[in-house]
Amino acid sequence: MILKAKEDFQNGKVQIVLGWKKEQDSIESIPAFIESADELEELIFDEYCVNNLSKYLIDEINGGKKAGVFLKKCDALGLEQMIKDNRILLESVVPYEVECLGMKDFKTGDIFKKCEKCLDKSQDRFEEVRDIEGMTHDERYDYWMSEFSKCIRCNACRNICPACSCETCVFEKKDEDVLGKANNESETGFYQIIRAYHVAGRCSDCGECERICPVGIPLGKINKKIIKDIEELYGKGEEDTLSSFNLEDEDTFTEKRGGK
Repeated sequence: MILKAKEDFQNGKVQIVLGWKKEQDSIESIPAFIESADELEELIFDEYCVNNLSKYLIDEINGGKKAGVFLKKCDALGLEQMIKDNRILLESVVPYEVECLGMKDFKTGDIFKKCEKCLDKSQDRFEEVRDIEGMTHDERYDYWMSEFSKCIRCNACRNICPACSCETCVFEKKDEDVLGKANNESETGFYQIIRAYHVAGRCSDCGECERICPVGIPLGKINKKIIKDIEELYGKGEEDTLSSFNLEDEDTFTEKRGGK
């Protein structure tokens, strides 16, 4: 793949390549932004190249560059979603797929949970969701309020998510009537639930939001619950379930029909 990227540089097919390189004096692999064929020798691929590079493409392509990008299977799903969302033009990207055998946490050396489930298709994808569904209403409420209370509103989950690609997030629009950024139970819970619903039907289940969370909130459980419900209600369709509409729909969505 390095040779292909070098050839693409020389042919003018790409002006930048996104890959991974080693952090200085560390086993950690970090995103690398290569702007010349000579720099390609810096690139590596090992079990610590966990970062999903697809989200970085938005800034690079919006800058007018054609970009090559190295992608694992889960990264490629994120790229596909951003293309569907018209945040990235397919003709502006040259993908280089790499074979992934699972990524490890450079701090512990353990393989990430999200990778275990990707590699072992016999595992129940929704096992953790079923555990939550087995709780009583009060148990579920207490569980999630306890988890959400950890949130420090750092926005790492939003910033790394391929499906969170709005030019201006609703939580940063001063003229929108949404809750603020205070670190309290009500507002942090509201933020996490609304963020999850904003990517409903578009989440690629890459697990990056949960991996990057500095306080360990199990965000993947929320996303998987929504994915499970959508698949059970609507099936596994190609279109984005909650962002698609039909002009011939009989429901005008102008009348309130219950709820609290």
